[in-house]
Amino acid sequence: MSQGPRRNIRVQDVMRPAVSVTPETTAREVLKILRDNNVPGVPVVNEGGKLEGFVTDGHLMESALPRYMKMMGNLSFVPDDADEWVHYLTDAADKPVREVMTTEVSQVPLGRSELAVAHKMVHDGVSSVVITDGGKVVGIVNRLDLYAAIEGIE
Repeated sequence: MSQGPRRNIRVQDVMRPAVSVTPETTAREVLKILRDNNVPGVPVVNEGGKLEGFVTDGHLMESALPRYMKMMGNLSFVPDDADEWVHYLTDAADKPVREVMTTEVSQVPLGRSELAVAHKMVHDGVSSVVITDGGKVVGIVNRLDLYAAIEGIE
């Protein structure tokens, strides 16, 4: 790490535009968005752009697991035949993300420092933080974005 003078990095210098979805977007559509944008999760916003939640590939995977698998806690008893899994996955694909998203979203207001973002990531145990301005989503910062900004990597 360089020992040069400390720069005052704000979130707007680090954030990237956030790809977002609405609560009615289906899990199938969200999976395509995650794949196409190479991101693990996206903010869920209402029609006015206000943050309502966050949905990740993990939320979608969990929604496709049969209920008894969730209760058992491991998959050691599951047969190798994937037919049942495919059935649950297909059913889950048509669910609106409002049914699987979290409403506890790690967010930092526009104008805060990169240190505030880093603190939020560590405190909340997340790898990305939504940047908001007046409750509306204006961007997102992930760990790699933060590392690059701190190190001056383009």
